[in-house]
Amino acid sequence: MNTSIASVLRSFEDGHHRAEFYRGWRVGHSAGLTHPAILRTLTALGGTTREIHAHLLAGTTKGRGIKELVRARPELFEPFESALLTLGDESGSLDTVLAALAGFFERQHRMMLKVKQQMAYPLFVSLVAVVLAPLPLVFQGRTQLYFLTAGGGLVAWFFLAGTFIAGRAQSYQRKPMFVRARFARALMMTIEAGLPLAKAVRLAADASGDPSLAAHVRKQGERALSTQSLEQTLTGAPALTLDLLSTLALAERTGDFRTTLGRMAELYEDGFR
Repeated sequence: MNTSIASVLRSFEDGHHRAEFYRGWRVGHSAGLTHPAILRTLTALGGTTREIHAHLLAGTTKGRGIKELVRARPELFEPFESALLTLGDESGSLDTVLAALAGFFERQHRMMLKVKQQMAYPLFVSLVAVVLAPLPLVFQGRTQLYFLTAGGGLVAWFFLAGTFIAGRAQSYQRKPMFVRARFARALMMTIEAGLPLAKAVRLAADASGDPSLAAHVRKQGERALSTQSLEQTLTGAPALTLDLLSTLALAERTGDFRTTLGRMAELYEDGFR
């Protein structure tokens, strides 16, 4: 894996590319165009999104279905993303699924922009330090050693800074409020898409990015996940709070997952803990 600062910063843009990809795909799908015709018009994509685009374009041009193509390259898609695309293809609800995925990845991109803003100052200071710290060597007449030291420092900074940013991004995404936001949105999307409850909960837990929440759900048997309430299933999960559990109970009673879970996700993204 390339962890240079350039590659890491490019990867931060993947959420934006993925959102634009699904948004453009949905526009063409709503207009009644075929998948190959739509995909051929989508360009300027980067990162993993470029690989997804190339894979889907090549496959649909040969007449293969979305479900088949998603299952052929599972490593390209997030688990809940794969499940929703498969369901949308099977049920004829692809238009709704594409809109939901575009919104999800756009919010993810905004989260990454916050990380970049937080990292801008420390990165600038560290870069200046790499150049200025060995400067006394110049005044000692050891100019060649200065350039060797500063040059080596810049090379190390270029690669190590990327690792540092990637680590901070992962740490930021693991903040409890963002874990709960992703879980609430993914659960809302999977249930509204019509996935069986057991699968919806498992995929939402995976999409949360929290290993403890995913482990808590995996410990539940298939029968329990399918028959007991969401509140019962998720009580005791380390990442979840009473307010979210109460919201889940309300959503189940009313059947309105979009308003309840969608609103909670927005609150968490705005800083509600």
